[in-house]
Amino acid sequence: MINPKKNPLIFGTLLLSFSGLFCRGIGFFYRLFVAQAFGEEAMGIFQLITPVLMMGYSLTTVGMQTAISRFVAYACQKKEHTLCRFYLLGGSAFCFLLALGYSILIYGQAEFISLTFLQEKRCIPLLKILAFSFPLSALHGCFNGYYYGKKETVVPAFSQIIEQLTRCTSIILLYYYSLSRGITPTILLTCFGALIGEAASFLTLLFFYFKWEKPSIFRSFAHFSILPMITFSIPLTFNRVMVNILHSLESVSIPQALKQFGYSTSASLSIYGVFTGMALSLIFFSSTFTNSASVLLLPTVSEAAGENNKIKIRSTLYKTIGTSLFLGLIFGSFFFFLAPLLGNLLFHSMLAGIFIRRLSFLCPFLYLHTTLSSILNGLKRSSLTLLINVTELLIRLFFVMFLIPRYGINSYLYGLILSELISSFLCLFFLRKYLS
Repeated sequence: MINPKKNPLIFGTLLLSFSGLFCRGIGFFYRLFVAQAFGEEAMGIFQLITPVLMMGYSLTTVGMQTAISRFVAYACQKKEHTLCRFYLLGGSAFCFLLALGYSILIYGQAEFISLTFLQEKRCIPLLKILAFSFPLSALHGCFNGYYYGKKETVVPAFSQIIEQLTRCTSIILLYYYSLSRGITPTILLTCFGALIGEAASFLTLLFFYFKWEKPSIFRSFAHFSILPMITFSIPLTFNRVMVNILHSLESVSIPQALKQFGYSTSASLSIYGVFTGMALSLIFFSSTFTNSASVLLLPTVSEAAGENNKIKIRSTLYKTIGTSLFLGLIFGSFFFFLAPLLGNLLFHSMLAGIFIRRLSFLCPFLYLHTTLSSILNGLKRSSLTLLINVTELLIRLFFVMFLIPRYGINSYLYGLILSELISSFLCLFFLRKYLS
């Protein structure tokens, strides 16, 4: 049996993986319900606003969450518990103010963003509702970073489950309530569900924090400063923002490129919805374990780097490579052979099955890239992860801009696989000194 205290990385990874699998299982039920209730085109419209959501998360949360995780891990190692709480509260206040500003911007400019950038006016009400979720998401991320830094994954895992259950349940209830009132349900209900889920998740984290930590709200932190955390978070935030700008350009350009290939607006959004909302989500579902491991690899590798423990870094790296490739081959084979069945059984779509089979080759490189990027960040090489991610996205953008208009969506699938393959080899190249 795994001892949580002796093996915090393994135990935490397994716990986050099991909770992630459970949540993604709920998420699949949710996606199936949304696809059948609102249609493929509606899913495509909802997927269009994803870049705006990810940009908000990148600007307001990602860098500080990682900073809190790293600084809390270091403070816990020194047994400075008051400092741990300061890092959480200081980082949360900073992120909340950033998120509040971003929310005001998105709500006020929802029409401009939808018409100019997304080129779809039906996105306007969706953005206005989800604008309220950014402060909650920022606080949620900061509290998660605090518990990850302490290697206490029970609370984040539980809050993740609460979020998904609340989100899915609220959408179903709103859907049938609308029908009972003679109102035609629209994709707008998914935004209300996402907002309710985010609020429930944050309240869960807040409840456990005050129940278990018993912090003094009026404690003086005058002799502490969050400036080192802000300094640490800036390159990580810049990294993620740059990646999201390119990713946003990619996401918005795919439906436009499909139109150039010859599809109508409705058909383009439907194909985009099937590809991103169904097939690609299934591939990402299988990456739950490696995503969970990458969250906890960063503080583990950071501690080893701080102690100059190269043996521990090398050992972690070898285990990471072996596990990522093994899982990638297992899941890749599973998707390749069962793709038609999965497409019809889960999504009632032959097109989804075709996409799943072609994306199955993505698994080994996707898993390897995810975990090795986290190790690079743990070694304070975030500039290299930026270079790798930008290279990956530029390759994909090339396929979107120049090949989809000529050869269709299939060319983009091959671009995805090629970009992940190159990214994985770049990660291994930059970590080569720890492999010898």
